[in-house]
Amino acid sequence: MLENAELMQFILPILRSDFAVLETYVYTPKSPLNCPISAFGGSDDPEATWDDLEGWRIQARAAFSLRMLPGDHFFLHSAERLLLPILAENCH
Repeated sequence: MLENAELMQFILPILRSDFAVLETYVYTPKSPLNCPISAFGGSDDPEATWDDLEGWRIQARAAFSLRMLPGDHFFLHSAERLLLPILAENCH
């Protein structure tokens, strides 16, 4: 990817924006949402632990669920077969 100039021209502005958000974002407490929140994480992810994801609970006035699936930060790929049926069930 680093050697592909066209791809880098496309990716760099996105990365710069992501880093700007990470460097400048300040959480401001607001009223909890009136909708359910489902949080998912990878059981081997050191960056987004159960406790970190549990923090979303205070953002939901309605139901909250937290599920940890096998995998690391990219569990979306490694646990896709487990995750997709859960998401489909929650959409009904």
